[in-house]
Order: sequence, then C-alpha cells, then structure tokens
Amino acid sequence: MFVLRRITSENLTSNTAIGDSYIVVDSERNQKDFNFLIDSQKCDKKDVHGFVSYNEGSKVIPLYKKSVYFVMVSNGRTFENISYK
Repeated sequence: MFVLRRITSENLTSNTAIGDSYIVVDSERNQKDFNFLIDSQKCDKKDVHGFVSYNEGSKVIPLYKKSVYFVMVSNGRTFENISYK
C-alpha cells in the first residue's frame, strides 16, 4: 500500500492512500502525457511539474512545484521523493 504525502509551502501536510500501484507523469520525461493531463485536469503549466495517477488511471493528483511530495509505504518509510527539482 502506497501513500502520497504532500507538504505545502504553508507547511500543511496531507496524506492520500494511492493503493498498490501508481504512475508518475513528469513534465520532462513524459511530455506528451504531461501535456494531455495539463489540459484534461485544467491545471496551469507554470504551477505543476507532474501528476500521480492511481486506481488504474481513474484518479489523478497534480504535483505542484511549491509543495514537497513523498511516496510512503505502509510502515511509514519513504519509498520515493517526487518533489520538483
């Protein structure tokens, strides 16, 4: 089980259960998919650096440049840092 932890620029923390699998769509490595999601999710390209897709693609979370993101495993350990670099 994976959890997406977001820490905003205002130091607010949220955790979202994203299940057993997820896909990270990055603006640099996945430009075509990123541009599709920018349009379909109606996000501003200057604020978002990627997306996390889960639940077999039915759920999408934008990754904002000013926030910090970690994918956590069920025991609370960090699996991956997907923050803007």
